[in-house]
Amino acid sequence: MVGVFFMEKTITNLETQKKNPNRINVFLDDEFAFGISRFAGLDLKLGEKIDDSKIEEILEIDIREKAYQKALWFINYRSRTAFEVRNKLTALGFENDVVESILSELIEKEYINDREFAENWVSSRCHSKPRSRRMIQYELKKKSIPEEFIQKALNSMPNDDELAVTLGKKYLHRFKDLDEKQFTKKMTGILARRAFPFSVVHAAIIKLNKLREELS
Repeated sequence: MVGVFFMEKTITNLETQKKNPNRINVFLDDEFAFGISRFAGLDLKLGEKIDDSKIEEILEIDIREKAYQKALWFINYRSRTAFEVRNKLTALGFENDVVESILSELIEKEYINDREFAENWVSSRCHSKPRSRRMIQYELKKKSIPEEFIQKALNSMPNDDELAVTLGKKYLHRFKDLDEKQFTKKMTGILARRAFPFSVVHAAIIKLNKLREELS
């Protein structure tokens, strides 16, 4: 049986890249061979002999490190779902096995937590941008949050009647000079766009009109 022969080359230089100090250029037999992250080249030493198999392994580590750093950059600005990170890395051209490996690590480290994301999303919507339970549920489903996490988060939120009034209160001062007909029309449009049912809108406007009268 003929064995597989891998030609070895010697690492003759490890040079920091001028435009990116976190990456290095690797020279084999005095010729530039490839550029990699410092992480991928952590164990490389001058004078070390490496073959094609080792080079392929190093480049695979480098690709994964690139994907990992891209993912960290993406979630650094705000919390993201697993679905969003998967789509981002795929759009950047990373292979599926690399993407899934990165996701697994980020989830294990709780850098990505869909359950927590759903809870925070519901809390934020209820306090700063009130809208109906149905609309919030739709928003979370679009982000491919698992249904069990969605339902648990929704169970912690106020009912639609309370949310509709909370939203309407934000507009009381702005609409204080409108007559009742104009106020009702404006407020109906606002509540309807947040997907509150008609019965909830009707009841909320009655309460809001009373509150508005108290402000006069």
